[in-house]
This record gives sequence, structure tokens and C-alpha cells, in this order.
Amino acid sequence: MSVRTSAFVLLLIASPALSAESDFVGKWDLTLKEGRMTKEGLLEIRATDDGYAAWVEGGIAPLIIDGDRIEVGIDDRATTGGRLVRYLRGNLKDGELSGDYGPEQEPTPEELALCKRLPLACMVPTGTWMAVPHVPFDTTAEPHPVDLSGAWSITARLLNKYTSDLTAAGQAWQDEYDVKMDLPGQRCQATGLVNGWGFRGTDPEIFQSDTKITMVTGNEVRRIYLDGRQPPEYTDWYPMGFSSGHWEGKTLVVETTYLQPSVREWMGEPVGENARVIERFWLDEENDQLVGVLTLLDPDNYNEPPMKHARWRRAPDDQIRFPSLCDPDSFYRELYDDGKMDEYWKRSDRRF
Repeated sequence: MSVRTSAFVLLLIASPALSAESDFVGKWDLTLKEGRMTKEGLLEIRATDDGYAAWVEGGIAPLIIDGDRIEVGIDDRATTGGRLVRYLRGNLKDGELSGDYGPEQEPTPEELALCKRLPLACMVPTGTWMAVPHVPFDTTAEPHPVDLSGAWSITARLLNKYTSDLTAAGQAWQDEYDVKMDLPGQRCQATGLVNGWGFRGTDPEIFQSDTKITMVTGNEVRRIYLDGRQPPEYTDWYPMGFSSGHWEGKTLVVETTYLQPSVREWMGEPVGENARVIERFWLDEENDQLVGVLTLLDPDNYNEPPMKHARWRRAPDDQIRFPSLCDPDSFYRELYDDGKMDEYWKRSDRRF
């Protein structure tokens, strides 16, 4: 077998050099440099009965380990929506991983020209990468609130893992998904907390007090309660759910429940009615970037929790922001013109 399989399945490699290869096991904070862009994520490598297995941002990633050499494939989504795979090739040295990455095959001149002209639409991205051992969050740190107030703009593109580690139920849902009819944003509905998190256009503007943090993100308003209040016993689902927060040291930890069922990404991986989201926000060492990590806890649909990492920089105080405009008429008009309205109504179980 090869890491470059058309089905993009997990590859497990066993090797007699276990003393060196076992050093790969654990969690790694991953950083990719792609031109002027930076992507961050979490790589986890585990030893199994069959060899080694890898997950990136909670999604299965094909893996080869051979001595001190490693190769990991990470599928992602280009801005145009197409699926691409970055092959990270490198070595373990002095307790760190590093190397470069690129596509499976040598890119053509035409592909390289497109990448130069339209970097965000590039289907054969190249760059360098490194990973350092992950330091677990200190969940016992005494609260030390910091001021996160202000407007923020995304500074690092998401490492947008295309596929996740779905359960049988989650896979069955996705198999029947039709992005043209079922994606909430197509009909101007809220995309939900998970789907919209970390993208340009949903940059947070934060207003903070001792008892509540309010985030305005695009067209949505979030209220994160810091005083322990809870919703009524009978509470509806909402696109942004109900959020409670507390401080672990200088890190804001937010738990969100009562999320309206939706999808993790436009590919149709579900966010179920029992899902919870844990977010952590903190300021970097220079206090000029807001760092965020989102973890989706939805065991009905995922064997491993999907994750997202993002960074935002402070935006100018005099910046003016407007909500995005959306007219659903074009969506319904196209369905009508194509004779698909009856099919759309029959798919009502896909909408909440």
C-alpha cells in the first residue's frame, strides 16, 4: 500500500525501529507556512496493534513513519471549494518535527501559474511545516481575567480539514447530504457556530464586562455568561447556542450547548442535537493577537472530536463593519426554474 491512495484511507506502518519511531507518539502543535499565510492545527499520533495512526484536527490522516522520517497527508478545502491534499514530509530531530510539503505529483506550469495569480484558489500549495510537542492546557490555573475587548480580524487561515472521523450514523447523514439544497447559507439561514467559526466575515467584535462577554460575529450576536447563570429547563435550539464561560488563568474557556443542528462544513458532516462545543481564547505573548481553539464534542456523529484553530489581530478602532446581505430569492428561483421545488420540500428532514 502507499500513502497516496485514492480512497484517502488511514495507512498504518509497522517497523522494527520501534525505539526511534515511538518518539513520534503524542500530540503535536502543527504550524504550516504557505507564502505569507500561516495555518495551525493539532497532529496526534498513536501506537496501535497494527502500527501507528494519525489524526489532524480530529480527522484521520494517512501516515508513514520510517525511522526518523515521517509523511502525513492532510486534506483541505481550497477557497473555490475543491479538495486538495498537502503531503507533509519531514524528520524528527531534537524533539521537533519539520520539513516541507506539497502535492502528490509535481505541479504543472499551469497549476503553478494559477497559484501565483490566485493564491487562495491554489490546488497544489507548497510550503514548510514544523511541529512541537503539545503542552496541555492548565485547567487548574486560578482565574486571571484579561480584557479581550475590541474588534479583531482574522490573521491566519484555518487548516480546514476536509474530512473527519465520522461514526456510522454521521457517515450515513453525510452520504445523503446535498450541498445545493441543504446548506443553510444557500437559503440565507445562519450557518451556526461551528460552520462559521474562524472565517473572514465572522471576525469577532468583543464587548466585555465582569458578568458577560458579547461577541458580534458577522450577522450573529453571542452572549457568553460568566456568572454561572443557566437557561430555563425548556430552551430551544439556536444557531449560536447557549454559552457559559470561565477563566483558567488568562484563558477564557467557553462551553456552548443548545446548538441548532447544522453541519460542520459545507461538505455536510453533521452537528447533532446533543453536540457541545468547547472554545478557548487567549492573547499571545505580545498581546496583539487573539488565539482561539474550538473543539466539537458530538459522539453521536464523530469518533474523534473535530477541531479548529484560528488567530485574529486587533483591527483599527475606527473600522466600520456592516452585516452581510443575503437575498434567498435567487436560491428558490433557481430551484423553481430547474423543477426541483418538490424535491426540496421532500428533504425537509435535513433542515431545522
